[in-house]
Amino acid sequence: MRRLLITCISAAVLAGCATPESTRNFKLELQAGNIPAATERAVTESDLNKEDQPEDLLWALEAGTLLRYNTLSERSTRMLDGAEALMKDDDTRNVVASGGQQVAAVLTNDNALPYSPNVYDTVMLNTYKALNFWQQGDYANARVEWNRVDDRQRRAAEHFEAEIAKQRDEVETGDNADLVNRSLAGSDAAFEKAGVDVSQWTPYAGYINPAALYLHGLYFLLNGEGKADYDKAKTSLERAFALTNHAQVKADLASARRPKTLKPAVWVLFENGLAASKRELRIDLPLFLVTGALHYTGIALPIMEDGVPAYPHIAVGRQKSQPLANMDTIIKGEFKTRFNAILVREIIRATAKTVLQKQLNDQNPWLGLAAAVAQAASTQADLRGWITLPHDFHLMQVPYPKDNVLTLTLPGTEADIEVPLPGQKAPVVVYVRALNAAAAPSIQILASK
Repeated sequence: MRRLLITCISAAVLAGCATPESTRNFKLELQAGNIPAATERAVTESDLNKEDQPEDLLWALEAGTLLRYNTLSERSTRMLDGAEALMKDDDTRNVVASGGQQVAAVLTNDNALPYSPNVYDTVMLNTYKALNFWQQGDYANARVEWNRVDDRQRRAAEHFEAEIAKQRDEVETGDNADLVNRSLAGSDAAFEKAGVDVSQWTPYAGYINPAALYLHGLYFLLNGEGKADYDKAKTSLERAFALTNHAQVKADLASARRPKTLKPAVWVLFENGLAASKRELRIDLPLFLVTGALHYTGIALPIMEDGVPAYPHIAVGRQKSQPLANMDTIIKGEFKTRFNAILVREIIRATAKTVLQKQLNDQNPWLGLAAAVAQAASTQADLRGWITLPHDFHLMQVPYPKDNVLTLTLPGTEADIEVPLPGQKAPVVVYVRALNAAAAPSIQILASK
């Protein structure tokens, strides 16, 4: 029995790790500004196969982002292509996983399941691919990716309407409806005690990513080939302005209505910091599942924490960038929609584990203790997410400099950044990405067609 106890403890600890060592080291490398090491780790962890295609979706997203940060656009796009292929296989993979992996998830936690992409993951993947192609001057493939972004955004609201309806049905009519409703009601007090206000996780209307929407409109404004393209630009910029009320979006919308008035200028897009991430909240269940001797019962839930901006703004001379969209809002909004489903799964999982613990304890106290230790160790929240997404997006437009050199200033830094622009004056986008103050920002030039 003692050997059994030790075995159960070891297995549970190994199975219940919510944050693997590779992820912890990745975060430390990013915080230290060691981007080469973080990039190498992400590429390695993406698990490239013989065809040089990634097998791990989440690490492929991280690798694609950092390769793009390092201005390795072609490699970034190949990695993101691989990630998109894995996303397309997600439903199939989940069906396959519904056997052993689903059982493992019930006995341990959601980390036993493959990572399932969020809608914002899919939108940002195609946005980054579109920006890669734009930077390379491949306008035909950029157009394809922007159309995919638009399609994903259009379907976002429909997706979440279906998701909410499904959750409602499961809560009201599922096999564990009674238990789940009592647990959901009791959990509110536990969240309040822990200082968690789920009601604050509110998405943009229609679950839209305003930054991706704006970039879609800006692309077709600056690279339009006719009325149909300018109509696309106008539609996206109208929706983006309704969501952001940003002065520059309004000015761009006016240009989309009269594209012949568009003059040479510099649009500065600033991806700032690192986005919202999850932490674990462990709480006792708000119910007593069984009677008798129990050594442990509880649940572990992922809770959203705010992202961290690298800088308050970026400046050109006295002009400062203004916030365009907040990625934290997008991430938290989608997470809120899925949160009840996560909570329900955790309650049902804890119920199954606790009942098993009680049954084993009735047979033999050593078995009950082993089950309790295993339950405590395997009660872990799923904290996985795309770490290198930005905290927010900023935007400004400035006149095209006479000497064709744009001077950028980041608050708190000693030296300005000089960005050479194309000699032929035309509308151009300077795309700046700053992960944090420890790493030099990445800058790309997106020329108009």
